[in-house]
Amino acid sequence: MGKQVVVVGAANLDIKGRSRIKTFSKTKNPGTVEFSPGGVGRNVAENLARLGVSTTLLSAVGNKGFAEMIENATREAGVDVSRLLRCDHTSGVFLAVVNSRGELDASISDMSVMSYITPEYISENLDVIEKASYLMTDADIPDETLIYLLSIAKKNYIPICVEPVSPSRAQALTGYLDGVTLTTPNKEELEAMVNRPIISESDIKEAGNELIKLGLKNAIITLGSEGAYCVSKTFSGFIPSIRTMTVNSVGAGDALVAGTIAGILDGSSFKESVKLGIACATITLMDEKAVSESLTREKALELTKKISC
Repeated sequence: MGKQVVVVGAANLDIKGRSRIKTFSKTKNPGTVEFSPGGVGRNVAENLARLGVSTTLLSAVGNKGFAEMIENATREAGVDVSRLLRCDHTSGVFLAVVNSRGELDASISDMSVMSYITPEYISENLDVIEKASYLMTDADIPDETLIYLLSIAKKNYIPICVEPVSPSRAQALTGYLDGVTLTTPNKEELEAMVNRPIISESDIKEAGNELIKLGLKNAIITLGSEGAYCVSKTFSGFIPSIRTMTVNSVGAGDALVAGTIAGILDGSSFKESVKLGIACATITLMDEKAVSESLTREKALELTKKISC
């Protein structure tokens, strides 16, 4: 049996409004509005599938509306969605406002459907979870479900990545870091995790080391156009980004997570795996969609050659 990843997390509708001009608050901004499948967990799962990794998604969607689109698009990308939970609730929605430079200005997230991702649902899918080579979850799932999933990972010696998704969820995650193999906070999420401002390079290093002292195995602190700071018990250092024109920044972090996991499963070092993740994020930045249909392992590996470190 080949290596398989089980992803637990949000599968939702993305509504993205992009302004053609500088974004102004409290007024109408001319631009475009697009609808597409999204969700951190779902995006990571699709990216993994496009990288050739066998992936199963555990998530919840509603029984009507955009649920069919979310499920069908994810299946067509190569993800196993046979365990997806259909429930009597509205599917999750992520509403994003993107400026003319492709950067996220603001967002509103309705992930109340994630309350259906219960420990009982996880228990019903233990047969596939316990066979996984790697687990990944986003922090949109309820705390009790996260705790249960971490216990399963520990019991079965399965590495697990937890994506913080927001400062508030990142702060809640700090109590469970001793069971986490990898987490990928951005600067704002890192500030929430250590409960102080992050201003300088030394602040980033100090905060990263603090997470390791709390029991975390590996961290990738994403720094946007500046790249990422990686820290573990065996390696720490900055890895630069690949210079590119940003079309859309939504989803780049999810691609980084998927690329890093794919590299780890290939047996690459942590540093080389992160470089693959940065290459995947770069491909995503150049695409209108949160998951680039042009992403391939070969294309990402070729891009890693441009990372000078």
